[in-house]
Amino acid sequence: MGIKRVSGRWMKAELLGLASLMVAACATGVDPIRPGGEGGAGGDPGVITTGDLVSSSASSTTGNFVTSTSVTTGSASSSSASSSASSSGASSSGASSSSASSSSASSSTGGTVMGLALQYRAADVNATDNQMKPQFKILNGGSTSVQLSSLAIRYYFTSEGNPPQVFECDYATVGCGNLVGVYAATSGVDADRYLEVSFAAAAGSIPAGGDSGEVQARLHNQDYSNVNEANDYSFDPTKTAFTDWTQVTLFQNGALVWGTEP
Repeated sequence: MGIKRVSGRWMKAELLGLASLMVAACATGVDPIRPGGEGGAGGDPGVITTGDLVSSSASSTTGNFVTSTSVTTGSASSSSASSSASSSGASSSGASSSSASSSSASSSTGGTVMGLALQYRAADVNATDNQMKPQFKILNGGSTSVQLSSLAIRYYFTSEGNPPQVFECDYATVGCGNLVGVYAATSGVDADRYLEVSFAAAAGSIPAGGDSGEVQARLHNQDYSNVNEANDYSFDPTKTAFTDWTQVTLFQNGALVWGTEP
């Protein structure tokens, strides 16, 4: 019986102690039933750790992924825009190149121009005096301007063994200083020499539908001895006004574009 009382008192004391612990637990928020060791005393630190990891991982990973995707997409768009701009630039460059080529082709003076004609006038009709006075005018009946420096006039005659000839310019619309006169040998009916008159670059050009203006040449022997023009291929005393004359020739860039050679 004594033992039972002792045991009853002990059990009563144990129950009182346990009740005190539960009250204390309720006051502090610590779960006295959950075993420690899974995350710290009472288990609460474990819960905090797990929550932090999940929250941090999800938030950080998702944020970085979105940011990374945004940057990559922006960069790709930028790259695409740059590529598009480059492509546009290349097209523009190609167009410019094409335009430049077209401009170069249209301004080329390498070929001959249709519609050029050469007129002649005999300023001295005396066939046996000591000088020859052929005068010329170039007409441009084409649709584009022609550089005078690409042209050369030839007047054919017989030298008859006389001393060397001299070229004189009495007048030129483009200026005598822009003319060059040279003599050269040839062969054919009523001709063994010709005078070639060419133009410097400063002489300019003949516009479409325009003319060169007058070129008044004078030829004589160096010693001013008399000449005989009666048997000269290009001489025609009947042409005292500017007239188309095919027995004087015109060359452009070395190609015959007017007249007939002897």
